[in-house]
Amino acid sequence: MTEYHPSDDPPITISNEFADIRVRKVYTRNGERLEISAHRRGYRILLDAVELEGLTWQPAETFSGFLRASIGRDSEEDESRMP
Repeated sequence: MTEYHPSDDPPITISNEFADIRVRKVYTRNGERLEISAHRRGYRILLDAVELEGLTWQPAETFSGFLRASIGRDSEEDESRMP
């Protein structure tokens, strides 16, 4: 559980037709974290500086892979992989 800190930053909302997320800096017993929440889906994650930096090392294809795993491949791609 995230511990409340009086100087927690207010959330920033970023959304489009596919997603609605909130991002804010929070303070935990283990230091500062970035909290990312997807309220529609009910997901939340806290990332520290090293984890966030690791995201910057990833090519865009990594994130496309995350989406395919969570919502499935489109039919065109599936057909192109069939023998």
